[in-house]
Amino acid sequence: MPTMIVLVNLKEDVTPQEYETWLEERYVPAILDLASVDEWLGYRVGGLPESGGEPPYEYVVSVGISDLEQLGRDMESGQVQQLLGELGRYAHVTQLMTERFV
Repeated sequence: MPTMIVLVNLKEDVTPQEYETWLEERYVPAILDLASVDEWLGYRVGGLPESGGEPPYEYVVSVGISDLEQLGRDMESGQVQQLLGELGRYAHVTQLMTERFV
C-alpha cells in the first residue's frame, strides 16, 4: 500500500493546541472520508534519540493510500483544495509518497 509521509512544522504564530484542534475537528475526519485514504496516523516529534538537539520537524503524519488514481481525483476536489489552503495557514509541510519495500 502506498503511504504518504507528511513532515510538518508549525508557522510561528500557530500554537500546537490550535493546530491539533483543527486537525481533530476538521482536517482528519474529512481526509478519512476520502475514497483514496485508508488511514491517517499523526505523531508529535518528541526529540532525537541520538542527541539533545532540536528535531527538524514537529509532527510526522502517515497517510495510507488505497488507490493512487483516486487520490489524484480527490486532491483536485474543492473540499481538499480548501483543506490544503487551511493547512497552509497553520504549517509548512513536505509531502513524500512512499512505498514499503521491506
